[in-house]
Amino acid sequence: MRLERLAIALMDKTQDTSALRQELQQLSPAQLRQLLGASGHGDLLRDGAPVDPQLVEAAKVEGNAFFRRGQLHDAVTAYSRATAYVALKQLERAVDDLIAALEFEPRNKECGVKLQAIIDNVLDVQQTVDAAASTSWRRAAVRAAVVLSTRAGWSPSAVRGNPGPAAVNGHTLFLGGDDRVYLFGGRAVREQKPKVFVLDDHDDSSWDVVPTHGTETPSSRAWHSTSAIGSADKALFCVYGGVSSRGEDPQVHLLMPAAPRGFQWLQPRCIQDKSQMPAARSGHTAVSFVDDMGDRAVYIFGGRTKRGVSDQLLVLRCSSKSDSGAFSNVSALQDGSSVTCSWEEIEPRGQDDSVAARSDWPSARDGHSMCLLPGSETRACRLVVFGGNGQRNDDKMNDVWLFDLVEQRWTLLQCMGDVPAPRSYHTAHMVEDFMFVVGGRTADSEDGSVFILDTNTCEWFRVPIPRDRALTARAWHSSVLTSAGKLFVLGGGTFHGPLKDAATLDLSYFQAHAAKLSHVAVHRS
Repeated sequence: MRLERLAIALMDKTQDTSALRQELQQLSPAQLRQLLGASGHGDLLRDGAPVDPQLVEAAKVEGNAFFRRGQLHDAVTAYSRATAYVALKQLERAVDDLIAALEFEPRNKECGVKLQAIIDNVLDVQQTVDAAASTSWRRAAVRAAVVLSTRAGWSPSAVRGNPGPAAVNGHTLFLGGDDRVYLFGGRAVREQKPKVFVLDDHDDSSWDVVPTHGTETPSSRAWHSTSAIGSADKALFCVYGGVSSRGEDPQVHLLMPAAPRGFQWLQPRCIQDKSQMPAARSGHTAVSFVDDMGDRAVYIFGGRTKRGVSDQLLVLRCSSKSDSGAFSNVSALQDGSSVTCSWEEIEPRGQDDSVAARSDWPSARDGHSMCLLPGSETRACRLVVFGGNGQRNDDKMNDVWLFDLVEQRWTLLQCMGDVPAPRSYHTAHMVEDFMFVVGGRTADSEDGSVFILDTNTCEWFRVPIPRDRALTARAWHSSVLTSAGKLFVLGGGTFHGPLKDAATLDLSYFQAHAAKLSHVAVHRS
């Protein structure tokens, strides 16, 4: 604790330096090394550091001169500047030092400038370095961008309204066609009515009830999914699965914007008989995918049924009878009588495209996450599945699977780095090639950490969030990533009960740089 206090004091320009000088004079060489190492600058004091010795010596001379004059903040700044400079060709080491320095002084502007310089350096010259160096530089640039984007930590907000949402878990948040945040469902201390809430455009703590009508209003539920479906130019949403006071619901419910405001509930007719419909489930995941015709299908994986957890991969589609495309007839939608849905189950395929055993297939689970990894000119869109519970709730996982939507095959990723502990009922979002994972229930407790997975290099990184701006540990929450790059989390809870709070993590900086970072070359041995 003494060294940590000294490290913080060294960063404070207003601190009386006379007492600090006396304390520093009492430190042994080993303690001085530890002190500077705690500030992220220990490499300069190591014998045989793999950098230009003249630059190291120059940095020492400059820093020591400041120390002798009692200008302790300037001395540490000199060491920091030298560390970033001399390690310019060892960018991962530089990022390590800067992250350590930011732990003591989170708002240090010079650290931010150096992290930005690392990113610029990688994006400007990465094509001219060898493959192995490029992989290391990509890792450094990704970490630098994450730190610059999240260094302010989570911004908490209250949850209020007249009425506002209760403290809930197992609910869903979704972005409407107007890019506003909506809430449906969830389990609270008291049974909830099937209300839809919307977050105020200008106040991230104020919620309003959205008017809804229709004869097919579903019961309020938890651990369901809410996904966009149908024509990509229409804001239609599918609510599926979950558990309510009436039990599990196998039906599909549609939520359609209604004029002049609000939503209308519809229940489409399934064109298959009951024997071909999937079993009712909860704790599954659902992802929308726009096909070549501009229609959105919903991919659903896993979930818990009355027979246990499932490993089914399902595709749900909706249309109207009079369509030339999905939902082109507005009157048919509003009437609801002409709207139909259909289910398809994707089976494992062998190399010869025949039905195969489930050897290369994710195990059955619930409480996992699933995201859509964007495609490119050289690769198809893929689904990314992470974590979840097995047959028993304490059988938690941290494996990562990719499903190619063209080849229709799963691939298990062999991940490395700061691999998260096995968990369930977390949330996840994709930003280009990078997946952010928030919270969840581990074997021991709920967690409030944030991790990022580079799906190209299969490497995990723990996102360094300032301790005083961390997210309250939780699972069973819901989150959305807005088009502006704001990661918004609401509710969830622990085994002690649900939480009535919200928080926002600003990922806009990372989102703005993610596309370029995704194209930094990767070396594969």
